Amino acid sequence: MPDSFTVGNLRVTKLVEQDEIDAFVATLTPAEKTDVKDVIMALHREGMIDIEEVEAQHN
Repeated sequence: MPDSFTVGNLRVTKLVEQDEIDAFVATLTPAEKTDVKDVIMALHREGMIDIEEVEAQHN
């Protein structure tokens, strides 16, 4: 099963190995890495992750 984690109401699933993600993120400019949302969207555009909106869980 692919590695996934949740950020807020988004489930992020890695579609490639972590080292490939790390190498891509290293190519981003400091301005592109200022906000984690920008990094997540860049990874999604490159097809390295999948993003799925999930319902908020109420306890």
